Amino acid sequence: MISNANAVSCPQAITMLLPCQDYLVNPSAKLTVSFCQAASKLNNMVHSKVDLKDLCSCLKQAAASLHVIGDRAKSLPGQCHIQVPVPLDPNVDCSR
Repeated sequence: MISNANAVSCPQAITMLLPCQDYLVNPSAKLTVSFCQAASKLNNMVHSKVDLKDLCSCLKQAAASLHVIGDRAKSLPGQCHIQVPVPLDPNVDCSR
């Protein structure tokens, strides 16, 4: 559930991160500028704790269904030079 008009919906978030899919599921794929730009843009759109929890749950489910490589997801904030409020980890507890 989206708490305000500025929040991003789950389908919007997944669509925004489509440039990232190859890198996240393919061990030989290279990180691209478009991926970092998409991740940064999405990160900047989420402000409230409720929105963050919703997005966390959404992306956690998407990561499981797409078989995202956990180590690749975890390394992204550092590689893209962005700070995210929760660890990018398929096992993260989104309720906190």
